[in-house]
Amino acid sequence: MPADSKQLQTQRTLPFTRHKHPVSAVVVALLTLFLVLFPKGGIKFGTIPLTWGYLLLGLTFPVLAIVRFFVFPFRAGRGTLLAIASLVPFQILFFYSVEQNGIFGIGEALSIFTSFFVLPLIFLLIYPVFLPLLDGVQFDRLFRFSVFSAAAFGIFLFFLYPITGHLFQIPYLTVNAADYGTIETFKHINRGAYLKLISTYNNGNVYGVATLILLPLYDALEPRLWRRNLVKFALILSLSRTVWFGLVAEQLLSLFALCVDAALTFPRVVLGSAVRRGAVILLTVGGVLIGLTFISRDLSFLFDSQLGGRAGTVRAAAENVTWLPTIPVQLFGEVVYATALSSYGITGLLSILLISTFPLFLLLRDQRALRSPLRRAALKGLLLYMILMCIDGAINFIPVMAFYWFVYMVFLHGWPGGLETSTRPHSRAHLLGLPAVLPHRAESALILDSMLD
Repeated sequence: MPADSKQLQTQRTLPFTRHKHPVSAVVVALLTLFLVLFPKGGIKFGTIPLTWGYLLLGLTFPVLAIVRFFVFPFRAGRGTLLAIASLVPFQILFFYSVEQNGIFGIGEALSIFTSFFVLPLIFLLIYPVFLPLLDGVQFDRLFRFSVFSAAAFGIFLFFLYPITGHLFQIPYLTVNAADYGTIETFKHINRGAYLKLISTYNNGNVYGVATLILLPLYDALEPRLWRRNLVKFALILSLSRTVWFGLVAEQLLSLFALCVDAALTFPRVVLGSAVRRGAVILLTVGGVLIGLTFISRDLSFLFDSQLGGRAGTVRAAAENVTWLPTIPVQLFGEVVYATALSSYGITGLLSILLISTFPLFLLLRDQRALRSPLRRAALKGLLLYMILMCIDGAINFIPVMAFYWFVYMVFLHGWPGGLETSTRPHSRAHLLGLPAVLPHRAESALILDSMLD
């Protein structure tokens, strides 16, 4: 075995026992299972869902906050403080709108408050100090198990429904108890003979968007090609144009980075990498075409001028432009940027754009994240969601924003347990589609590599 392969294998099997605590292992395991594998399990109070994953976040948050602020020195990196500061303009607008215009409903205000106040505080300020105390290898395995199992269960449901005419549901676990028996009717998942692949997320778009945020990290961590491809197959079976676009966008980002990288390293050009990436894009497009056959649609379905009913939202936002919010606080629509404009005015749109593009600013300010394959993968997940917000960000739905802020945390601080460079047992060059050695590589090309992996 080559020396670099031995080193990577050793990194994947280090015990990381220093400072470990059994309670932390149990909490992390439960959070992963009930946020990634069973995100909708729980109950409802009226129209407000209380899922077990979010309940566990809420229960552990005060305890960990006390420990964090009274036991650990109050230290936060400049990148973390800047990321939190990027939220402040929208937070001010939110309170301004509540004061001036009121709210449409307590559930809507609570959803936005959770997404832009509570979750960033948990993942960016509270959790990071505990990351070195966790078992990174154990969390890696649990994370991969949860993402893969959610995809496999979704594929099982996708092909089960046409045969039996029913979805297999476990109340309190795979579905919210209040939604049991109603998923097929009220979740907008019907595509004729087939339902959108919903897995345990109860909605095809939500499953697809949430999984796309995690996909670059999963690809970087999962050593088995067939498992990585099965997750992508599940995303294709979501039968969601947004998700299909996200899958293609992920590959296009990588291809674009390779092409620019080739220009920066000219005359040393690795054409094979671009060809392989192009082949993957063609396979992805082929998968989308197969998805169209499941719903008996043609290419016009992909290029709907009404954007699947979203064009009206965009037009309404453009026709009623204000500087400040003039309507009561309500949930974001599918096209996040358009509804930010219509609900919060020009300042609201600018504040949401600041949040979604801020990881790029942090990268330009400090490029050390590029040295870690997992931090680069996290950045790619953030960039993908920035793009998806133009179409359907599913921003109101559990667990999308929990995933977003978790990935943001990995981008800033690395993988829990110090598993910074532990990727699947291939070379980093294999991940990038590049040869094992690229001497004299342009330093600026590293920025482009962040869109790979």
